[in-house]
Amino acid sequence: MLMCISFAANAFWLSARWEGTVQTGKIQQTLKFDIIESCDGSLDASIIAINGEATRIPCEAYRLPGYYQIEINIPSMNACFTGTALNSDCIDGTFSQNGKKQPLKLLCRDYDTGEVVAYMRPQKPKTPVIIDTLGKEKIIEKEWKGNINFQEVKFGHDDVTLAGTLYYPCGNCPVAILVSGSGTQDRDGTMFNQQPYRDIAEYLLSRGVGVLCYDDRGAGESSPLKGNETTFDFARDAQAAFDFLMNHEGINHSRIGYIGHSEGGQIAFINAASDPRVAFVVSLAGPAVSGRDVMVKQNLALLDAVGMPYTQAQVNEIEGIFDDIVNIADTTALRKSLRQRFATSTLQHYTPELIEQSVALMTTPWYMTFVRLDPKPYLEKINCQVLALGGEWDFQVDAEQTFNALKTSVKNVRCELLPEHNHLFQKCPSRLESLNYATQGEISMTTRDLILHFIKGVYTKIQ
Repeated sequence: MLMCISFAANAFWLSARWEGTVQTGKIQQTLKFDIIESCDGSLDASIIAINGEATRIPCEAYRLPGYYQIEINIPSMNACFTGTALNSDCIDGTFSQNGKKQPLKLLCRDYDTGEVVAYMRPQKPKTPVIIDTLGKEKIIEKEWKGNINFQEVKFGHDDVTLAGTLYYPCGNCPVAILVSGSGTQDRDGTMFNQQPYRDIAEYLLSRGVGVLCYDDRGAGESSPLKGNETTFDFARDAQAAFDFLMNHEGINHSRIGYIGHSEGGQIAFINAASDPRVAFVVSLAGPAVSGRDVMVKQNLALLDAVGMPYTQAQVNEIEGIFDDIVNIADTTALRKSLRQRFATSTLQHYTPELIEQSVALMTTPWYMTFVRLDPKPYLEKINCQVLALGGEWDFQVDAEQTFNALKTSVKNVRCELLPEHNHLFQKCPSRLESLNYATQGEISMTTRDLILHFIKGVYTKIQ
């Protein structure tokens, strides 16, 4: 009960333009409220009354007890609006002027286009801010719009340069570092015609949580891949992002955490285990058991998903492949054993070319490290609050397997299973269609809301 209350306390972020219409005699009048909410909860508001011409009028705005209610007083108009947030996009209430009351519904609109938006997208400054800890760029004068700020940033370690975007509403808000899953991703997480990382960042930013997204090595403006990287190298990159924020003058250093997707969730666990400064971790399908167990479960789950029957002998065959990777330290000997296993496989026919491709992939430093890595020792050292989300139809990282391990090893963990969601947290119409990431749309609003409420809950407790 207490946890639910703390989540709800900051669940509704008001910084946006809100628009509605009222009837003044025979004239329908459009009212546009521009509201900026500071991290301490105070509100700065003005109203644009459009009736032939636009006039900006200062007003006073307050949150009422219950936090989902707001009151806006407009003394110069002898008017007042009192409303209740139905959701993050609509405030329903009553507009009173000169003693006359009438209903008024305010919708969230885009500052520039005027279109009603599903959530308030932040406004990019016309002039970006470049902050480069490597000393290669000059700082360009920043431009604010409301209390929302964007910065194009560069940071790094050793000979690695990482480039990204820092979204933050104000200096006292929590900030999350978004760590990508396996494979090379840009800062927006561009894949299958979607940009889930950008969607998460903009959603959180518009509701009072900052996010740092960065290009992986080999993507965007970051350093190229060397080819021998492992999970621990990428964890070092994420640590560099954390250190960058810790040295940023505009950030509250006690409110920095991680949002990690897939392998990024595992990286968040690793870094949180060794750094007590980490305020929170959100894991989006981050593995919590050994890579060997993840891969065995993944292969069997995919066979189940496509309706392909298999025998116990074939289960043993799959387990044998990953047991070899764990147990055979010599890479030459490992390649020989894997070739023999693929040549005699009963799961599918491997041509000589496919055998060599599979063996080459499975003996890369990254793959071998991932399969051999057991996160349990790291999980047991995590002291911060952890939110773990998993999709019911995630066939890459099994939610039940993950949650069982987290509940056993992590002190402060909350696990949430999302029905009909896949590995990219898209809500899908069927199990089989959930495998086709390109057709399932954006990351779900349920996922975004759970992340927001959790981080805001941690933020409330820190206060």
